[in-house]
Amino acid sequence: MDSVYEDIVKRDSGKIGKVFPVLSVIGVVIFGIIVNILPILMGINIIFFTGILTIAAGAIIWHLNRKFKVEFEISLVNDQVTATQIIAQSKREELMLFTVRDCEFIGPVTSDRYKTDKENVEYAVNCTETRNLRIIDDNWYMLVNQGGSRYMLIFRFNEDIYPLLRRFNPRATVVMPDLIRGRKKNDDNA
Repeated sequence: MDSVYEDIVKRDSGKIGKVFPVLSVIGVVIFGIIVNILPILMGINIIFFTGILTIAAGAIIWHLNRKFKVEFEISLVNDQVTATQIIAQSKREELMLFTVRDCEFIGPVTSDRYKTDKENVEYAVNCTETRNLRIIDDNWYMLVNQGGSRYMLIFRFNEDIYPLLRRFNPRATVVMPDLIRGRKKNDDNA
């Protein structure tokens, strides 16, 4: 029987991601008014060229605003992990593909190993909600050593993935005493 886990995390674009779309649209509207009306007021009829320029500026701003809509999808099918970046809900880019068995360590970023592991990897992919990684227990990482390359996948922890990680790589996965077979002990008592 196949084991399947999938999680989609929407990236919070922060203050810039909220302010830039509004200011850029206002800027394009003001730019369009100035570029199209000013020549007419001066008696020059170049509306065709200024209109194309305004449409081009609007298209560029539309394209830039779509870049702020980023999601990360992490899927685990049996022991194969795939991390994918989705831009504007249309363009998919595969970031990582590895097996759980290739992991040296799987645990929270609050562990003692995280800082030294982070310094000794070639690259790290942050698939959490924030651009700047927060050091909290809800963020976990997988340290992968594959073909002499060491890299790290940082992801949002979910209790549903824990039994799968323990099943395919029990030695590398941090033991969580409060979880038993994917359920909290408090749920068993209720």
